[in-house]
Amino acid sequence: MRYRSGGSDRGRAGRRRVGGETGRAAAFRRAHAAADTQGDICAMRLTESLQDAVLALDTQPAGFDDAVRKADHVEELRRILGILLDVLADWEMLADREARGP
Repeated sequence: MRYRSGGSDRGRAGRRRVGGETGRAAAFRRAHAAADTQGDICAMRLTESLQDAVLALDTQPAGFDDAVRKADHVEELRRILGILLDVLADWEMLADREARGP
């Protein structure tokens, strides 16, 4: 019972939606694979690894409810999310700069 963006419990429907998005993302990647650089490959590896880790949580028989160090895990996730937000901001800035051109 994980709360995804928007704060509502989407249960199995949320998982199916994520799977559909994964299929569209994979088709998009295949269409652009010929022009991919090492930077594209590293970026895809990062996003795919994150997605795999998040989706793996749905397959675990014991969830966060069973954790005994919940506060520690929350703090660690908050730290990692801060890093990810910094990465996102950097990527957005570079993408915007490239879209505007020289």
